[in-house]
Amino acid sequence: MARVFDEQFQIVAGASAPLAKEKQVIAPVSPEPARISEPEVALATAAVVPMLDPVPEPTQMEMPTGSAAEPAAPAQAPAGPTEVRPKDKEQLDSARVQNPHDPEATYSVKGRGEQKKEHVGYKVQVAESVCEAALAPREPTRNFILGIVTHPAYEHDETGAQKMEQEQAQMGLEKPLVQYVDAAYVSAQKLAQAQAEGRELIGPALPSRQVEGRFTAADFQVNVEQRKAICPAGKTNTQCSRLLEESTGKASYRFEFSTQCHDCSLRCQCLGKDQRHRSLVVGEHHTLLQARRQEQRTAAFQQRMKHRNAIEGTQSELVRAHGLRHARYRGLAKVKLQNYFIGAACNVKRWIRREAWKLQQARALLAAQVAATPSQ
Repeated sequence: MARVFDEQFQIVAGASAPLAKEKQVIAPVSPEPARISEPEVALATAAVVPMLDPVPEPTQMEMPTGSAAEPAAPAQAPAGPTEVRPKDKEQLDSARVQNPHDPEATYSVKGRGEQKKEHVGYKVQVAESVCEAALAPREPTRNFILGIVTHPAYEHDETGAQKMEQEQAQMGLEKPLVQYVDAAYVSAQKLAQAQAEGRELIGPALPSRQVEGRFTAADFQVNVEQRKAICPAGKTNTQCSRLLEESTGKASYRFEFSTQCHDCSLRCQCLGKDQRHRSLVVGEHHTLLQARRQEQRTAAFQQRMKHRNAIEGTQSELVRAHGLRHARYRGLAKVKLQNYFIGAACNVKRWIRREAWKLQQARALLAAQVAATPSQ
């Protein structure tokens, strides 16, 4: 209860709100018991609190003759009254208690509009091996679950991915050379990191932000390394500046099209109401992000992303067959253990199905050989 109170309210020192002097609680004359409405009860209770016994005035004490006693220090004034105020929405922490039966279960929201989904609980990240070889008809999957990470629901998906990497590193597993992810895990920084490590990060990039129906960064051909940008009208930027944030060390580049926009035929589709010329700010690794946005439109990329779609079937299997979304125990530690057992059970079932399929194939092959052998 103390934690919930501290999360929802703040105590402000100072004078509390004064009571209205014109409001008084007067007992009725009738012999029936007095009935006071709820606001008046609160007022009456608050009016009684300050009514304390009067403090007696200090008496004079005779000091001994010839004593060099120093005058007593003035008594410290009592602390003023405090006021309890509910916190604003911006002050409420996302990790606050949502369910008193499980204080570690937090709130999460995903999507917008009709696709918006809310829940109180935990988040689960699932990592699965990928076999790019085509399967035979009715052949069981060759993929197995390599990791399950359970973390608070208020944390971002990228935070869960980082915890997955840390957990797999502790188990002695290296990062995969080819990793299939969805758009939530693809960014310019992630693409640059994967390229520097000699790995492939396969996943669609989020579209650039649309503002008032104008041209977005995706409509410009940008080469950060050459400090060159070409607008949809085919004109090149006039200058480029490198911006560096001192707090984070993050670098970005601003391309200016000052004189090129004066007589441009696409000016109304590119500039705002009070904007004289177009400027474009992109990140340090925007070239990689731009290349991915162009690549994901090709048929070859969409064919490769079918391997990523298999994890959706795995999540459905974990939810429908093993109860992944129903926490049977309270607390993050117990839910983690439950999900580990769920992943182990899923792998055991897949292994048994595959071994049974191999035996069936061996029997069918042996039967075919026996049938083809001429009888003596």
